[in-house]
Amino acid sequence: MHDLGKFEKLGELWIRILNELYTNGKNEIYTDNPGEEYEVKELMGLTAEIKDAVLPDDIIERYKVQEEYDWMVRNFTVQEEVEKLNNQNSYASRLYSYMGKKDQVKWLIEKLKQNPKTRSATLTMFEPLTDEWYIPCVSLLDFQEENGKLNMTAYCRALDFGCKAYINLVMLWIILNNISKDVDMPCGKLVLVIKSAHYYLRDKDKVENILKLEKLLD
Repeated sequence: MHDLGKFEKLGELWIRILNELYTNGKNEIYTDNPGEEYEVKELMGLTAEIKDAVLPDDIIERYKVQEEYDWMVRNFTVQEEVEKLNNQNSYASRLYSYMGKKDQVKWLIEKLKQNPKTRSATLTMFEPLTDEWYIPCVSLLDFQEENGKLNMTAYCRALDFGCKAYINLVMLWIILNNISKDVDMPCGKLVLVIKSAHYYLRDKDKVENILKLEKLLD
């Protein structure tokens, strides 16, 4: 694992990861599903910690693409089958109506209220009985009290930092803050564990432009 350290701005972490990928990423062929082959820059095993972030984030607001931003926000907030994901369930469905049966977030809040010290306040994004073509990129959310504050560790199997990953950062921070309020516990830190951080080479010009504007490239 490569630990990127501690950040107070989501946008700063996003830019740091883009720069790491551009500078040190390996050229790979990304093959998530049968018949798919995409050229990417990839780093395996990144970790980072975010604390005291403020939204809206000025860096993300400066560079966000509204269409992809709206798409990912909808994925986290609207319970539906997502056509772009081969009609697999949205993140919101997985969180608030797991397999059409269980509100995981409600269950988690009650569990933390009953036992703030629990080590099993964990939400899964996987629905293995139906997930075939699409396996959620944001995979597991684990909550833990530490020094009176609520932390969340997010395990992500793969995040595309050239496109939607910066919005994942925003939505994960919002989830942590909302659940902290619901359990009446101060918001702590978001710890990210990312197996595959990458951007598609089709987005290389976009990445280069952002890094140039941030004075990280000539």
